[in-house]
Amino acid sequence: MKWRTFKREFKIYFIVSVVMMSLFAFFRFQIEKFYDDSINELLEISAWQQLQIAVASVVFISSLMATLLSLFDVFVLNQILFMRSLRFVMVVGMMGHIVFIFVVLALFRDWLHYVVEEFSLGELLQHEMDQMFAIAVLFTAISFMARLFIEIDRKLGPGNLGRLITAQYYSPKEVNRIFMFVDMKGSTTIAEKLGHLKYSRFLQDCYQDFAVVDQYCAEIYQYVGDEAVISWSVTKGKDQSNFLEAFYAFKRALNERKNYYQQEYGVTPVFKAGANCGLVTVTEVGAIKRELSYHGDTLNTASRIQEKCNELEAELLISDQLKELAIHDTRYTFEDVGAMRLKGKDMQVQLYKVLRNDE
Repeated sequence: MKWRTFKREFKIYFIVSVVMMSLFAFFRFQIEKFYDDSINELLEISAWQQLQIAVASVVFISSLMATLLSLFDVFVLNQILFMRSLRFVMVVGMMGHIVFIFVVLALFRDWLHYVVEEFSLGELLQHEMDQMFAIAVLFTAISFMARLFIEIDRKLGPGNLGRLITAQYYSPKEVNRIFMFVDMKGSTTIAEKLGHLKYSRFLQDCYQDFAVVDQYCAEIYQYVGDEAVISWSVTKGKDQSNFLEAFYAFKRALNERKNYYQQEYGVTPVFKAGANCGLVTVTEVGAIKRELSYHGDTLNTASRIQEKCNELEAELLISDQLKELAIHDTRYTFEDVGAMRLKGKDMQVQLYKVLRNDE
């Protein structure tokens, strides 16, 4: 999970850094050229050398910035977020980012020393040192803008920000995907026992543990009360049986914190799930609040399969199409529970109860 999160955040930090530093370099060059035509004579460097220095500096500093800030976010901020509120995390994050900006500035100064020696530019170093305050402001702006994009990306679901910006699904498209509906057992009884406020905190804790599914390439599509809907492309879902591993990783995460749930709430959460795969339509919906929405019988069937879990005393039920994707995985046993007529459907669906062999 940490590696996938790092790659996502690194990409955003790097792109924002490259764009902002490139714009900064371009406008600064234009302003200096307009106000001080003697600067080129002072530095005595060709246009090609200027381009080499600019490109190398932007790539080097952007990579360094993206790496340091992504590592800090993944290994520090995300761990704090698991235990504290977002407001507390933002304060710690701002302080941490400022520290890293000073680190990057120090390394930037060393980089300029290297440029001076490489291109024999006697006056360039002093000239750039005069720009340090502007560069510090730039780095702070980069950090703020990238952090904003990361939070929006998390709000929409990893990857969805890019899809909305590029209008990838502005027009409806058919895609082949796996959907899993994950629902809490006995949620009504638990809610009555805990009361609304404590039950909401209980759900917050459960969904914090649910984040483990990201390690298995799952995309969280929706949270609906005590139910979560997750999705995969068929390629990612069947790779190493990610669509099965994700559910059992969540189950293990809950079991590892069983004592915490008992002490805090007097109950241990147990979830059941139903999954299906097939063609669905995906498109952007909404004018005031835009999001990617999936439609089709595949989702309805997955939801109805999940509703059969209690009746069949199963923690995970899948359709026959999904069973074929993991049939050679020896970590699991698939128990045929027969063809079932699901609510709202005319045709019967062959269902399989999934059992993990090491449990």
